[in-house]
Amino acid sequence: MVLSGVGDALGYRGARWEYCTSGPQIHAELAELGGLATISLEPPEWPVSDDTVLHLATAEGLATGLEGEPLLQELARRYVAAMGDMEGRKPGPSSILGTSQLRPGEPQGYRIPFNPRGTGCGAAMRSLAIGLRW
Repeated sequence: MVLSGVGDALGYRGARWEYCTSGPQIHAELAELGGLATISLEPPEWPVSDDTVLHLATAEGLATGLEGEPLLQELARRYVAAMGDMEGRKPGPSSILGTSQLRPGEPQGYRIPFNPRGTGCGAAMRSLAIGLRW
């Protein structure tokens, strides 16, 4: 999980590389910074993105030992809370919409409708911890 966060901070680079589709441009900028050996990935210059914040929310929820509906409610609660830590992290429209529809504490408040216009790969980015538990 630590390496996932490090990779996220490096790939995100304070939102500068988040949507850059040019590998050569990123490699050139990385070389200008002195290469990987000289970078100290520390905030505020190298924050993690929304993906790591939500990944940690998943891991923390799974670490409670809850199962079934109580676990799903806990995950919903943690995702909603994690959205309060998104300043400068660029959460995508699907994450924003999905978490805004969660209603932790309400019956089945962890369920949201399928979004046929959903974008991104956020679900995959925050699911690593599932394998650590099961």
